[in-house]
Amino acid sequence: MEARARAAEGDNPSALRVLALANEARGAAGPDELPGVFSFPEAKQWAYAGTTLLAVGGDDQVRHAISASNRAVELYRAGPEGDRSPGDLQAAHLDLATAYLASGEVERAGAKLSEVFTAAGYTASITIRLRNLAALLGSEPYRGAQSAVDLRAHIHEVAVRPALASNLRSPDDRPADP
Repeated sequence: MEARARAAEGDNPSALRVLALANEARGAAGPDELPGVFSFPEAKQWAYAGTTLLAVGGDDQVRHAISASNRAVELYRAGPEGDRSPGDLQAAHLDLATAYLASGEVERAGAKLSEVFTAAGYTASITIRLRNLAALLGSEPYRGAQSAVDLRAHIHEVAVRPALASNLRSPDDRPADP
């Protein structure tokens, strides 16, 4: 998470250093002592690494982001039920789509997006990332390509689905205490 924050700040050397430290820490760590929300499955680490590497940018980092995001997808699919996170899996697919797009592979980006499009709903974070990807598809060099136009239209269709917010209510909407 720190690596993602450093990359978002534009501190790419620190982001890459923190990613390396996270890999070292994972290798030296034993099993999680506090399961559940306090654990940090390896799949999540790879998903966050993919996002970080995309934010750092550059051809080498995009290639590494593809590897990291693919690893996250593999681990989420094969891992224990309790370690599966639909939102993080969607994020890994979005990172793959973004990385393929950055590599000029619009069709491969579309294939990864199809994995996201099948979801019943999205978190606010996934919706924002979809909209950002749609904006990227609307810019050069993708703007005129029919495959990019089609992907962008499909993103707009699915991004209007409401975020998964069934438990989020304003204080005024909550039932009164008996």
